[in-house]
Amino acid sequence: MKNIISKIRQIYPVSDEALQALQENMQVRYYPKNTYIVQSGVTDRLVYFIEEGVARSVFHHNGQDTTTWFSQEGDVTFGMDSLYYKQPSIESIETLTDCQIYVIHIDKLNALYETYIDIANWGRILHQDVNKELSHMFVERLQLSPGERYEQFNRRYPGLINRVKLKYVAAFLGISIYTLSRVRAKK
Repeated sequence: MKNIISKIRQIYPVSDEALQALQENMQVRYYPKNTYIVQSGVTDRLVYFIEEGVARSVFHHNGQDTTTWFSQEGDVTFGMDSLYYKQPSIESIETLTDCQIYVIHIDKLNALYETYIDIANWGRILHQDVNKELSHMFVERLQLSPGERYEQFNRRYPGLINRVKLKYVAAFLGISIYTLSRVRAKK
């Protein structure tokens, strides 16, 4: 759990005791590339901590997929509607590489929040950071040129462009694959 612990501690200084309790409540799972670990229309109450690999959050609509988020080593991912509102997820989460992922049921994580203030603070700050990123990405889509969005993508996700299909990056940036190719050729 080296990548997960490192990322947790980048966000908040969680104690060894709290991290041990977190680990004791998790199960390791291995998912091959192109596996939907969360499926739209299904209620999934697990939180996924990625130790190795890359995944994407994706909305399916009228036969079209739109990538809305990427998760990689150390990141946490889940279907928000399922996790917080006990409703079927409106998005799917797909592995883009073979993945080693630690999972914990939200009820166990909530119990850890109540027992360990440092885990609760980590969760709060994690959500604040994600909300900030979502807000910035929304504004970027409205105000930045495709080239500027691509530059922001590379700052936000260093090296990820070489690990995922370009069509996913294009969808994430809200541009066509052809525009992305032109932007990359200019760099």
